[in-house]
Amino acid sequence: MTFSVQQIKFDCFSYIKEFGARMEDWTIGMAEDPEQAMFDTLGIDRDRDIWLWKPAMTPVAARTVVDFMVGRYRLDPAPGFGPARAGRCVFMYRKSGVTPGHG
Repeated sequence: MTFSVQQIKFDCFSYIKEFGARMEDWTIGMAEDPEQAMFDTLGIDRDRDIWLWKPAMTPVAARTVVDFMVGRYRLDPAPGFGPARAGRCVFMYRKSGVTPGHG
């Protein structure tokens, strides 16, 4: 199953709202294999950290979401997995050590 640009944006905003952090407390990226990117490369803890990933219809659609969230809402691009990176999956995670509402 793939998701539209608008659905992925909505899901990202919903997640940020649900977990009560500021936009600046989140990192977003794109990769063909988001689990490998987050858990193996970036060291996100699968059980303790707050994260999500969504497959977009195309790499261009994924890039559109990442560019929008970074440019307009100041999410940090994931190191090595930012807008210049190819991949059709968008992933997002809350930075470690961020307490909801206290960033």
